[in-house]
Amino acid sequence: MDIQVILMQMIQLFLVIALGYFLFKMKLFDVDLNKKLTSILLTVTTPAMIVSSVLSTTVTQGLSDIFFVFILGFAIYFIMPILGFFIVKVLRIPLPQQGLYIFMTVFSNIGFMGFPVMKAIFGYEAVFFTAIFNMIFNLFVFTVGVVIMNYGTGHKVKLNPKNLLSPGVIASLVALFIYFTGIKLPDVLSSTITMIGDITTPMAMLLIGSTLATIPIKEVFTEFKIYPYTMIKQIIVPVIAYPLLKLVVGDPLILGIALIMISMPVANSAVLFATEYDGDISLAAKTVFMTTLLSVVTIPLIVALFLV
Repeated sequence: MDIQVILMQMIQLFLVIALGYFLFKMKLFDVDLNKKLTSILLTVTTPAMIVSSVLSTTVTQGLSDIFFVFILGFAIYFIMPILGFFIVKVLRIPLPQQGLYIFMTVFSNIGFMGFPVMKAIFGYEAVFFTAIFNMIFNLFVFTVGVVIMNYGTGHKVKLNPKNLLSPGVIASLVALFIYFTGIKLPDVLSSTITMIGDITTPMAMLLIGSTLATIPIKEVFTEFKIYPYTMIKQIIVPVIAYPLLKLVVGDPLILGIALIMISMPVANSAVLFATEYDGDISLAAKTVFMTTLLSVVTIPLIVALFLV
């Protein structure tokens, strides 16, 4: 794994994010377009990329590895809330914001940024396993995530089971079905799905940049608790996680995917859930901005330290 190549890929992704930022400032993008692009990404292009992950490459791992990824994913999402609780205590986060910080620690950006980054670093085979982690993400974010977001706020928790069957989860189930049955789709259909899936990376990066453009830059850099939080989340936590993961994960690909997943910036879901449950929307948006910006450096750093 060439760290220079990975760094170049991260810089490319960042440049597309920057383009999205400036397109918003030039009024070629706006908030309404962002909402529409989000819907297209979540319901069309990302599901297509997930399905294409088993159409465009030969996934060599067997049933035991896939089952292990499920177990590993569940273990990570059980442990991360505990870690998030310790982080908010160490940073002395005010009680009304503790739920948001724990949420941001648990739920990293797999959907928008995770798939493109995993594909850039590890190839299409990684998209297949990232889709499994994404299934678990959706299961937890709409159940445990709701409880966490409301921690310390005194709000009543309302769960909607329908949210568990998102297009991403359905696409992941379809990908698993294709993988295990060995079904071969017609070339024209397979290539079309792959072409639609390939739209995900540039569109997701443009959307991230356009979304970040809605946040006043000065306010981001004066939210001082974001600095130590970002350092802990995207450097210290992965550094601690690596030797623990290596004790239980023998497959280098699965190990790399799990480590990078933990190293990803805060998920855009933090802003959406803060909006839905009357959380600190501004803080969520600022943290998404800062962690996304610094991930251009922190992810190649983690790769250089442990995966090269």
